[in-house]
Amino acid sequence: MTIADVLKVLLLILGAMLIFQAYWLAGAGLFPRLVGQARDRYKKPISTTLIGLAVVVPTFLLGFVALVNEGNHLIVNVIGVVIGTVPLMLGAIGSAGLCQLIGFGLPAPGDQSQNWRRVWRGGWVLNFCYLLPIIGWIVILPWGIISGCGAFVMSLSGNTAPRNRARNTGRAPRRTSAPEPVARLDDDSPRSSRLQRSQIPSGDEGNKPQPRPRRPRRPSRPKQEE
Repeated sequence: MTIADVLKVLLLILGAMLIFQAYWLAGAGLFPRLVGQARDRYKKPISTTLIGLAVVVPTFLLGFVALVNEGNHLIVNVIGVVIGTVPLMLGAIGSAGLCQLIGFGLPAPGDQSQNWRRVWRGGWVLNFCYLLPIIGWIVILPWGIISGCGAFVMSLSGNTAPRNRARNTGRAPRRTSAPEPVARLDDDSPRSSRLQRSQIPSGDEGNKPQPRPRRPRRPSRPKQEE
């Protein structure tokens, strides 16, 4: 194997990794809520994988059969390609939830203001897992695509659940806002001490009896001279 062959394989692998990163970042940028729900679906990986298998395997086989049969029209072949590749594309976008889940497990400063960094960081970790020979090619890569398609489909069905529940009950879902934090003053601050002196009466003032009002004195009569 020459250096040209090594560079060719290296560039092909790097190009595939960048394509996966592009799909993951595009999904996180275009459908942030869906990717967040797909991340939650990955907390139940078995059910997510089974739903992905139920979607990917029939569509892929149908597209493959439509593409392989001889004598088919060009339009039938194009439809077969679309049927076979669309679930794979949806799986690539849905697996952005897995990248985001990995990124949440590897926190870094700046994630709150730049949420895409979680997907970017988790995507590179997942890409290098795909490079593992045999296990990465045959197990991890197909599982990522299949489970991503299942997470995508489950996230689509999860978006309409609160709306349908509100339609059945006849009222819209109630939105509760988080209680605002109560501002507390430091006990040692000058402002706190002034407020305590001005607003809270001391114990001596409460127990001290109030003085009775005095009656005005009558004017004394002048003494008569004898």
